[in-house]
Amino acid sequence: MKKLLALVLALVMSMSLVTISNAAFKDADSIDYKEAVDVMNAVGVFIGDEKGNFNAKENLTREQAAKIIAYLELGSKAADALVGGATFTDVASSRWSAGFVGYCAQAGIVSGVGDSKFDPAGQLTALQFGKMLLVELGYDAKAAGMVGADWAINTSKLMAKAKLMDGIDGSVNQVLTREKAAQMCLNALEAPTVEYTTKGSSISVNGAEINLGASEPSYVTNTIAKEQTISSEKLTNNGGYTIELGEKLYKNLKKISTTDDFGRPATKWTWKSESVGTYADAADLSYTKAVKAGDIYKDLNLSDTVAAKNVTVWVNGEQVSAASLDIKKGSETKIGAKLYDAKNGTNGNGVLTEVFYDDVADTMVITQIVTYIGEVAKTVKATDKRDAYVVITAKTGDNNAYTMPKDSKGIKASPLEFETDETFADDTYVLYTYSFKAEAVKSLAAAEKVEGYVTKTINSASDLDKNNGMTISGTEYKMSLATAGEALGNVSVKNDYTVYLDQYGYIIYVEQVQELGSYALVLATANKGSFIGNKAQLLLTDGTVKFVDTDENYASGTKKIPNNTIVTFRENSDKTYTLRAVKTTQTNSNDKEFSMTNDLAGITVETNKMVYANSASQFVVSDKKDYTSNYANIDDWTAYTGIKNAPTVKSAYGTPASYADVDVYYYCKSGSMVTVMFIIPSQNATVIDGSKTSLYLSQKSRSDLIHDTDGDYFTYNAVVDGKIETVKVDVDAKCGSTTADKLDGLYSDYTVSSKGYITGLTQYGTYDGTSSAKAALNSVTGIDKTSKEYTVIVGGKTITCADDMKVFYVDKNGNITESSYAAIYPDTNDLVYAVVDKYLVKTLVIFEVEDKGAASGKFDPANPQKAYIDGYTVVIPKVDDKKVDNIANVLADNGYTVTGLMGGTVMANKNGVTYFFTESNPEYYTLTVNGTVVEYMAKGTASKISEKEFAAKYGTDGTAYKFVKGGTTYFFAYAPSSDSAMTDGTAAVAITTGYVKVDDSTSATISGVETATAGGQKYAKVNNAVTVEYTVAANTSVTLNYTVGGVAQTPITKSTTAAGKVTFTVSGDKDIVLTTAPTATTYGITYPAAKTTNGVTMTLTGPATAVDGSTVTVKAKLTGKATGGNAVFTLSGVTGIDTTYAGTFTGVTRSAAGTLTVADNTDLGAAGLEVTFTFTMPASAATITVPNSTYRSTSVLR
Repeated sequence: MKKLLALVLALVMSMSLVTISNAAFKDADSIDYKEAVDVMNAVGVFIGDEKGNFNAKENLTREQAAKIIAYLELGSKAADALVGGATFTDVASSRWSAGFVGYCAQAGIVSGVGDSKFDPAGQLTALQFGKMLLVELGYDAKAAGMVGADWAINTSKLMAKAKLMDGIDGSVNQVLTREKAAQMCLNALEAPTVEYTTKGSSISVNGAEINLGASEPSYVTNTIAKEQTISSEKLTNNGGYTIELGEKLYKNLKKISTTDDFGRPATKWTWKSESVGTYADAADLSYTKAVKAGDIYKDLNLSDTVAAKNVTVWVNGEQVSAASLDIKKGSETKIGAKLYDAKNGTNGNGVLTEVFYDDVADTMVITQIVTYIGEVAKTVKATDKRDAYVVITAKTGDNNAYTMPKDSKGIKASPLEFETDETFADDTYVLYTYSFKAEAVKSLAAAEKVEGYVTKTINSASDLDKNNGMTISGTEYKMSLATAGEALGNVSVKNDYTVYLDQYGYIIYVEQVQELGSYALVLATANKGSFIGNKAQLLLTDGTVKFVDTDENYASGTKKIPNNTIVTFRENSDKTYTLRAVKTTQTNSNDKEFSMTNDLAGITVETNKMVYANSASQFVVSDKKDYTSNYANIDDWTAYTGIKNAPTVKSAYGTPASYADVDVYYYCKSGSMVTVMFIIPSQNATVIDGSKTSLYLSQKSRSDLIHDTDGDYFTYNAVVDGKIETVKVDVDAKCGSTTADKLDGLYSDYTVSSKGYITGLTQYGTYDGTSSAKAALNSVTGIDKTSKEYTVIVGGKTITCADDMKVFYVDKNGNITESSYAAIYPDTNDLVYAVVDKYLVKTLVIFEVEDKGAASGKFDPANPQKAYIDGYTVVIPKVDDKKVDNIANVLADNGYTVTGLMGGTVMANKNGVTYFFTESNPEYYTLTVNGTVVEYMAKGTASKISEKEFAAKYGTDGTAYKFVKGGTTYFFAYAPSSDSAMTDGTAAVAITTGYVKVDDSTSATISGVETATAGGQKYAKVNNAVTVEYTVAANTSVTLNYTVGGVAQTPITKSTTAAGKVTFTVSGDKDIVLTTAPTATTYGITYPAAKTTNGVTMTLTGPATAVDGSTVTVKAKLTGKATGGNAVFTLSGVTGIDTTYAGTFTGVTRSAAGTLTVADNTDLGAAGLEVTFTFTMPASAATITVPNSTYRSTSVLR
């Protein structure tokens, strides 16, 4: 009798089973049918995927099932050698499963789904797979009724008889997963095979197929005991041993009855003498709480007592004789009660008690496995002598003396080590089980952690396992027998606790939470004696200040929390706050030293005392302009997480005591590592915000003073850490003596209030070229560059630019735009601002100062399109050989009246004064890219844009560019490594990007390309169509071969039946090479009618057409008997037609080129002789002829 109680979670078995091979699968933890997967994997029927996963929950497909059957029957090597045929229309011979499907279909194991289809990827039910396994066991599908209308009923009955669904959840109609298929296969291996005396025959009645005359299947047996490797069951009728499928297929697979490391009846499997694994049998009963003998009696539906002498009890893998007891009706004796002393035993929650009852022998095995909690002490890496393992420290406590494994003599388990590749952090709380039989930890898993507010506890001395427990955050939990940590009687309600749960949901460890949650600094408190009630003012770690109602009076009395104390807090359901002080260390008077540097872990909190910070440390820093000894009055606080993001803060250590200027409150939860630190610097402190390290403010963009609800401030256009933004500057902000309305230039750091206003700034030190430290050049006049060296010249210093340098231009109104190195042009009066770090320019800001010139236009060498007056010279540039203006217009635009012309001098009057002007015409040529002028080049001066810079900007657009200069068209490939200038400034240049080179070795006509003036090389626009056209004869095919970027493309073949043109279209974003384009023309072949000579008939057959130059094979069929002389046949009409016939038929010879002679009286019969002739197809139609010949009988020759 088997009765399994649903009292245990799935994790119960997974923690305590001993398994081997499936642990090799990466997803082994997701496998529920471990024994089946292990065995079927060992014999090579089920394997994992290429990633090392078994994919237990994936559904099995019909073609996968066919493979399994083929592997079972033939073995993997022979099965993989199967070749597919045309069994089903939807299983191509090239499909991976074709061989398996074809084999199973031919063997009658599988059939299609109709219309000659198999549906290889379709899902498979347990019923369908069961039918396949039954056929494997020897059942004949027709004889057993597994076809026709009743196939499902008959198949289900046979599956039940063979126990194919044993241990599998669900019905036979469920879609089968891979692991359940493995279980069915294992069940089949344990099932006896059958055979038939006769399988009968089938007849069709009203369209239904009926089998008649089949014998009943009988079990296959033998009498050789040593071959019974799966089962030793005998038949009563003949005394023979049944032959199980596993015994038939796998002589080296053995099933052995044993016990596992916990004493449970188990099965051990071996394959080729190597252990596959040991697997506990399914228990008849399972419990995870205290169980009485009477409960077992009732749950097993026993009718008689099982005597203690027939009851074996195992506890943690130790057989304990003293624990044996009568299993009788109504017994109140608990299993494992008072096992070790008068108080302690293994009767309680969290103990897995399993019952295995043999109703034939009336014997019972009861096993108990206790789950304990420990802490990971360390993880040891694998060596060549031992696999990786974890060392566990048992957690103890006040609840009872049984919080770690010990045997019946009281000897504690040691060592507590578990071999695993899984990594655990030190101090991780873990659940573990231990076997004294194996003297080893048998399972290890991280414990589930629960934290919350305790509202109720139950602590009963009379019924611990039933009643004892805690209610945490509204959820009730019961206590485990092996609970460690604080005793339940010591737990206080209205406090926070951390508990850990075992795999059954029982509490197994208890500890009070010392910290309630987030941290805060208490700025002020009040009590009910004041008119505002119990309240507190808290500075939170996000930099906000919060006024809260408190659940207690923290302003006075025994629970007083002084101001400036660090606390943890919790918000309760009634919106009040519970505060709990932590240990607070402070240094804030008597001129103590303080030094914290951004991204340096060590923090000096006073002379000769240092603490440390990491990426999790939290910092809250006040704005030093708000400093006051009463921190409750400070408005602006800024929060930072991690020392990398924290500011640099230093006190003015060594100045008179009255200037001790940094107050600090901090808490280290562990050692000297800062958990949270509150810093209040005064106005003399150095505060450099590490997260705000570069700021440019444009004075020309400053707004008027703005007054709104947030305060008084100015706005500036700015560059903030490389990004263009608009910032607000507090009206009281200063940089040294420079007030908020006069700010301009670069700043190394700045502070920001909680409202987002800049409240303080520090200007960079001046870069002098002698130090690698970050510094700046502020408001330096003039800039130049050397493109070849990627440098700029500022203030007489040549400085290399960083690869990621940011460049910005600022116009006269303070508007900022981002630019690039390529756009920098020499200018003698622009104002330059540069941040230099490690001798490299990181940020460059150029403020454009208007050049001298008249109101009609300013001269800009970067864009010389307007004339101007320089003293008494009217400068009118010529761009691309054309003046941009004339002297009269320029003078008139500037308020002059032209009064006369004297040689090359123009006279003009303004305000009654006569001036004499001459004209100057500096010449420039444009460099245009894709229609946009990118540079004006002074005549005879090389372009400032190098080929490298050009390639960096445009080089992803094709592989080449068109270069038109002086009416000549060139094409050039991008040159990313060349520092040469793009051109020499002797003529205008127009560049168009986005071309690829087209190389052509064909004889075709090419269009869609452009040709360079010099050299004739062809180029095409990126991805534009290039047309390749051939003129060909009728019945011609042409194949175009080509590459793009050196990669061969799929050849294109086109054919035409009429003479004319064949056109191809290709394109690409890399260089195109058109290679060979072989042509092939097809011509017709005409054969003569059958020719009979002297009783022998020759019939010619062959292809109707052939390509010129190809070899044509013609078959000559000779039939009949030569009478009246030799029969001679000569083929002609085409050049070179001949046969290689070697006279394999007596009486027939090749007598000359293209000629066959059949000797007189040679009888070729009706079947005849076939001889082949060949010739080379000419470039024209071919007509084969066999001329008439007259022959006489050889008998009249003398």
